Amino acid sequence: MDEVGQFYQAAEQSSASHLALRWKGRVRYVVPLDARTQMACWRLFQPGRLELPLRAMARLPQLFGAIDCVENESLAVIREAVGPEAGVSCCRQGAPGPWTKETILFLDRADNPLLIVKAGKGEAVDWLLRNEAEWLCALRDQPQLAGHVPELVAHRAGADLSFVAQTVLPGLPDFEMGELHFAFLRKFQEYSRCFLRYDESRLYHNLQARIKELEGLLTEAWSGRIEKAMRRLEKELSGEPILMTAAHNDFTPWNIRVEDGVARVFDWEYAEAEQLPLFDALHFALMPMALKRESSARMLQKMRQTLKGCEVWLGPEECRAAETQALAYLLNLCTLYLWSLRGSYESDPALDSYEQLIDCLCYLG
Repeated sequence: MDEVGQFYQAAEQSSASHLALRWKGRVRYVVPLDARTQMACWRLFQPGRLELPLRAMARLPQLFGAIDCVENESLAVIREAVGPEAGVSCCRQGAPGPWTKETILFLDRADNPLLIVKAGKGEAVDWLLRNEAEWLCALRDQPQLAGHVPELVAHRAGADLSFVAQTVLPGLPDFEMGELHFAFLRKFQEYSRCFLRYDESRLYHNLQARIKELEGLLTEAWSGRIEKAMRRLEKELSGEPILMTAAHNDFTPWNIRVEDGVARVFDWEYAEAEQLPLFDALHFALMPMALKRESSARMLQKMRQTLKGCEVWLGPEECRAAETQALAYLLNLCTLYLWSLRGSYESDPALDSYEQLIDCLCYLG
């Protein structure tokens, strides 16, 4: 039978348990046949403007070309690892690319969210999910941070199939960064803070490694932009040891749930030690704007507002050379994206927006 993503396969209508829903030519979600159970999936996945058309597809699958399917053997391996409490599954499929992962939600027997599993195949996915599992284990061992992160339930490593299963965090996203977000960041940075030279940090070595692998693959504009930004970073950050902290590196409103005075944070696959203290706050403020392709003027204004807020909530030591930290954040994210694409630059809202900000900061510097 034909595969439907990595964890389901097409089936005859009479034996199907799920529907694969397509949007713009590819499957985006796989949901159970039962309409009540589908609603539990939409509440957790929150597909935004796609929810109404997806719900219509699920109600009239023959009309909209939904695919009847069932779980395949790979998903059976995951079920065996997470245990018998896991009930019905549904799945959000990741965007195509070298780091393609699928997010599987398991409900309990009362159709409440029980577990989230991120899973995929290939060396790149395996590396990311190993990293997430390691960070979840480390952070759950810290009393001040344990209540802010999911519990790791199961982890399997291997290029043939890798997955991380974790508990579902309660709460709702808050798109305005406030006291609770900064309270988490203060705890996280206190746990991970250290002083070291910029050229001895993981940040510096990661940048250098990516740039080396991208040699000969980038456009002339990107090569010049990266070279100019790196010169400014080395000029302004080199010398005496500076404060470095860990960063979540995907600290966005949709990866955070707020409830009962606590911000809870998930999706730790890009987390890294020895980064600059303002990376996460800047990512929270700028990434949603970049994905909407906001103007560089508005993003620059938002960046400076965020840096002023960080002075209040995080402190002067964390905000040393604040605009240089912003440039380092932009360069770190762009080189990661370009490296993941192996230099095959295609129009991407984050890259398109951030390249303009890098140019602004290099010019102003």
